[in-house]
Amino acid sequence: MSFVMIATGSTSSASRVRNVSIRSLLLGGGFAAGALLAAGFALGCWLAPSTATQKPDAAPQRSASTMPFALEQLGALSGRLFKLESQASQLSERLGAPPKDAPTNASTKRPGSGGPMLPPRPVVAEALDDLAALEARYARIEQQLALVADASAQHHLELMRWPTRLPIADGELTSTFGNREDPITGRRAFHAGLDFAAEPGTPIHAAAGGTVSFAGFRSDFGWMVEIEHGNGLSTRYAHASRLLVKPDALVTPGEVIAMSGSTGRSTGPHLHFEVLKHGEPADPRRYLAGL
Repeated sequence: MSFVMIATGSTSSASRVRNVSIRSLLLGGGFAAGALLAAGFALGCWLAPSTATQKPDAAPQRSASTMPFALEQLGALSGRLFKLESQASQLSERLGAPPKDAPTNASTKRPGSGGPMLPPRPVVAEALDDLAALEARYARIEQQLALVADASAQHHLELMRWPTRLPIADGELTSTFGNREDPITGRRAFHAGLDFAAEPGTPIHAAAGGTVSFAGFRSDFGWMVEIEHGNGLSTRYAHASRLLVKPDALVTPGEVIAMSGSTGRSTGPHLHFEVLKHGEPADPRRYLAGL
């Protein structure tokens, strides 16, 4: 098999007709393909060194791009380290340990000290010891307060049983304790209490708290109330017109127990008031406040 090729020349030359076989055509194509492969290989070898010289430059470019991030991390770590050192210094001061870099003055004289080298006690143990000491102190204070409260209550009860209140409000003292001329006979006689002028029906108050030991009529005292206050003290309220309490009744200080009058051995409406110590008359002015 063959191909017909027509070649044209210039106008002066004549045209040529040539016959080309298939073998010649294949040989020519193979030669051309080999030439192209050789050219491509040569071009690749020429470009390879330039590419290799460019690769090392890529690393500095990446490191340059990551440099700000690394610096930022380094700054954060430095800040955290400074904060930790500050906290450690504060903790050392609280625990009583000197700072690590604290300056020392060798020339400063300190008093001598010593003792066995023992391991430091945990702060929690010291806190528990302090808490136990505070609880013990609190318990002692509570006990003292309880004793004071009991003593105060007892003192208050004693005061309630002490005849210090006037039996007649704004009453005028008309006769004192001691020897005097008897108002009925005119003879010298002993007066065992105090007399307070009072209109009939004036309220009579208990001079102290206690228990009514007598409430009734006696010839010398008329209608009378007698109150036991304890500790050997008792009080009498005589010449009343009306009684408001009964025997064995409990009365409080200042409670109204009767109304004034002029019953019994009396020359007019008034209150005869007595204080007895173990059954013996005592001067009421030693007990009553304001007299």
